Amino acid sequence: MMTQQPVQIRLLINDARLQSLDDMLDTLHTAASEGALHSVTPLTQVELIGWLYDLIYVAQETILEMQQASAGEPELKRVK
Repeated sequence: MMTQQPVQIRLLINDARLQSLDDMLDTLHTAASEGALHSVTPLTQVELIGWLYDLIYVAQETILEMQQASAGEPELKRVK
């Protein structure tokens, strides 16, 4: 009898997926600046702000972990 190997699902983080996230956030920003959040999301402002703070936290922690893992390598500085 042949045993089946478990299927490994791997999510790929690539340019296309990151661009999609950037596009979504840009659309959200445009709607917020035009006072039209209701046209792009069913979330309340409180819920949306909570999600945005969570995304910011996760992004900052990811950057920190990446920088710590690559100690000694040159790091990029964000320019405003």
